[in-house]
Amino acid sequence: MQRGKQLYEYLGKNEKMTVVVKMTRAGTGAPLPEPTIDKETHKQMLTYYFKKQEEAKKFEQDIGDTQIESPWADPKNLKSELQGLSIETKFK
Repeated sequence: MQRGKQLYEYLGKNEKMTVVVKMTRAGTGAPLPEPTIDKETHKQMLTYYFKKQEEAKKFEQDIGDTQIESPWADPKNLKSELQGLSIETKFK
């Protein structure tokens, strides 16, 4: 941007536009970007996701192989149920 020029010469005369301008001294370079979230919120997010990850690991360890051996986990179970070949078929 050049000294002496108005801001509307760069942006136009749109009244509904919001513009945030960071100014620095000439020759110092571009200003640093602001973080999108503050440090406290970032810390809370990390602890939350760490807890969730630990819960998921514990859940996976608890499940183990018990679900693999259950009848509902059998990939051929639906076919055998539809054909009436399931082991648990009850006659009246």
